[in-house]
Amino acid sequence: MESKAEDIKRETIPPDGRSTFAHHAEAVWNQRQSYGPNGLRGIFTSHYAATCAAFAALGGMVFGYDQGVVSVVLVMEQFLSRFTSVSDKAAGAGFYKGLLTAMIELGAFLGALNQGWIADKISRKYSIVVAVIIFTVGGILQTASMDYAMLAAGRLIGGVGIGMLSMVAPLYISEISPPEIRGSLLVLEELSIVGGICIAYWITYGTRYMAGEWAWRLPFLLQMIPSTVLALGILLLPFSPRWLASKGRDDEALQSLGKLRGLPVTDKRVQQEWFDIRAEAAFHRQTSAIRHPNLQSKSRVNSIKLEIASWTDCFRRGCWRRTHVGIGLMFFQVRLRQCLSISCLTDWT
Repeated sequence: MESKAEDIKRETIPPDGRSTFAHHAEAVWNQRQSYGPNGLRGIFTSHYAATCAAFAALGGMVFGYDQGVVSVVLVMEQFLSRFTSVSDKAAGAGFYKGLLTAMIELGAFLGALNQGWIADKISRKYSIVVAVIIFTVGGILQTASMDYAMLAAGRLIGGVGIGMLSMVAPLYISEISPPEIRGSLLVLEELSIVGGICIAYWITYGTRYMAGEWAWRLPFLLQMIPSTVLALGILLLPFSPRWLASKGRDDEALQSLGKLRGLPVTDKRVQQEWFDIRAEAAFHRQTSAIRHPNLQSKSRVNSIKLEIASWTDCFRRGCWRRTHVGIGLMFFQVRLRQCLSISCLTDWT
């Protein structure tokens, strides 16, 4: 048994730490048949996958809306009369305002950090539902807030749901998208974030003239509408073929892939992508078994240890460069959006 494992290890993970899987993937890509044109033209030829991606991007709209709504609510007289600790005349108002704004980011960090194993465990679809439930609890607390502590707790809990959505929605979109338009469909997430911020501004612009506390409670309440639509609608969408393959549900993965591509499962392109997905899933299982042979038993303790070990693998030789590239891309993408768009106002007002 050890001899076989060592043979597999030498074949798949060379001594220099660089996997031959990338070279195989490049060869497959050069030989594969295209589903259609790239870019915007490809979106119109892959109707069903584009519709599913656009629907999943509602998670980005929820994120953007929640970011935008607080910047206007914080200066409403109706809001300040209830939460006097953030009034300009109160001592330490700057600290409490900053803390209230930062609670959603803290919650989002915690949510995104834990969404990986949840999405792997219960599927991308159902993890979106879990995220919406958590976000709804936070939204209810924000809408019904009677004091600063209740509002801050609602922002933190809502932030956890938003962080989970911001992690799993792009993951789901990338896994259901045809290779030719995957990047184009992922742009929908960022577009939805900015769109959500704009919608929040216009709603709060209108409600600020309302008498009473509904001027700020209503914007908090309305944020639960798109999230509820997302939670109910996502149940009608197909599972990610890659997630199904990772669970050994290969036949279901083929059916889901055919539905997403709008082609029969016997189509050569669908079959080729199905084989590629299965090969990648088998490769990851094999690599995990080689690197962490003592953590493969299906116990809760080993599952936790394997999850931690998988995180540490991202910074080991052979993988740390791509990890840094991923972190850098996301960091500068967010910073660029904040510097060049209205996000800078939502974070600093």
